[in-house]
Amino acid sequence: MLGCEGKVEKSITVFGTSHRLQGARKAAHVRHIDDPSYEHYLERQFRANHFDFVFEEATEFGPTIAENLATKLLGVGHYLDVDPHPKNRAKFGIPPLREEHTPINPYGDEGCVFHEDLEGQAMREELWVKRCKEQTFSCALFICGCLHTLSLSYRLQAAGFSIEQAGVYMPYHKLGGT
Repeated sequence: MLGCEGKVEKSITVFGTSHRLQGARKAAHVRHIDDPSYEHYLERQFRANHFDFVFEEATEFGPTIAENLATKLLGVGHYLDVDPHPKNRAKFGIPPLREEHTPINPYGDEGCVFHEDLEGQAMREELWVKRCKEQTFSCALFICGCLHTLSLSYRLQAAGFSIEQAGVYMPYHKLGGT
């Protein structure tokens, strides 16, 4: 279960998931999955844990499910998309990401290996932490892509935030995997 459990300091719960579940409809490059469980879970967590702010890696592709919920349950001004659109990242000194996809079997459909640009991803996460520091909150939820869950949690902790929990929601059966 997520939560801030009555903490007074700035507490953040990091919640990783697939971008396909976030519902960012302006992300035309993403094959969205309509997963009512995701929205229901978020809504239950908002209510149970008294989150007063939501950060999200939505890359300016929102509104997202979390943004709509935050506006509905917390009011305007309690949500921030921390990640700039790829076209806007240069303004923050973040170079275009160098990501490679290597097919496991170039003749079949057995998937591929994704090679991440560690420097570029680190620069993005550092910007996200900076943006968290600029907001007023006591108990926040931070939604990000699942691959950022642990590294972002460590960065936030190093920046002085109390990390209440780091969790991942990955319904493989809905995403087409096992």
